[in-house]
Amino acid sequence: MKPRKIFLIITLFFCMACASELVSAAENFCKDPESWEQWDELIQKYPDDLDIHALHALRLGLCAKIERGDITVEDSFTIFENAREAIVEKKKGEAKKEEEDI
Repeated sequence: MKPRKIFLIITLFFCMACASELVSAAENFCKDPESWEQWDELIQKYPDDLDIHALHALRLGLCAKIERGDITVEDSFTIFENAREAIVEKKKGEAKKEEEDI
């Protein structure tokens, strides 16, 4: 992956992180049509990025678990943020490795 693309993806995840900080964990993101549109746009824009697909799939699964009453919205928020942070760190590592290889 080119360093510019990796930087763009890291920036995108950072923006999503900032936006998610503005949303209260008590707010049920599963019922927010605007956020679903943003995810659909991400999937269309980066169809080959498995990390974005993984986060999208995690979000779908967490929403299903919230609907069934298995977990709370707050717990799902924590689970998602932990996964997102792990992917951001992975992307940073990939970007750093690519810079070293150049």
